[in-house]
Amino acid sequence: MLILLAFVLGSATLSAQNAPKYGHMNLGNLLEMLPDTKKANDDLKLFADKLTAKDDSLTKSFQEAVNVYQQAYQGGTLTPVQAQTKEQELQKQQEYIQKFEQDAQQQVAVKREELLKPILTRVNDAIKAVATENQYLMIFDTSSGAMLFAAESDDVTALVKKKLGI
Repeated sequence: MLILLAFVLGSATLSAQNAPKYGHMNLGNLLEMLPDTKKANDDLKLFADKLTAKDDSLTKSFQEAVNVYQQAYQGGTLTPVQAQTKEQELQKQQEYIQKFEQDAQQQVAVKREELLKPILTRVNDAIKAVATENQYLMIFDTSSGAMLFAAESDDVTALVKKKLGI
């Protein structure tokens, strides 16, 4: 009977040692702490600002052309054919600006991906390394808002920061 009790207690100790470990961290906060993220955001802002400046210039030029057209039309200095031609030119100019704005949004999204992908890969590799080294079964991201409850999970942010060298 004593042997059976020792076996049961030993099994309970082993299963307690092998219980799955869960961790959590706030990925958004970690990314904000990284100097690489700040540099990427600064580079992205410069890129976007250049596109915005060009858009502003195109829009200003278009508005000036519209004003000139309206003054000429209201002043009666345009023939109906000239007015129609000018309206078509303005329509093309407006379509060009709209296309430029759509392309600019896509370019900014591509640039964001280009700048952030290496950072996210590095962070993901660090999280995986921490999980492996510390035998975590799962690590949850609390910044996503998807976790509604977490029992007995460890905050692994410090371990990941150490792995990243920050």
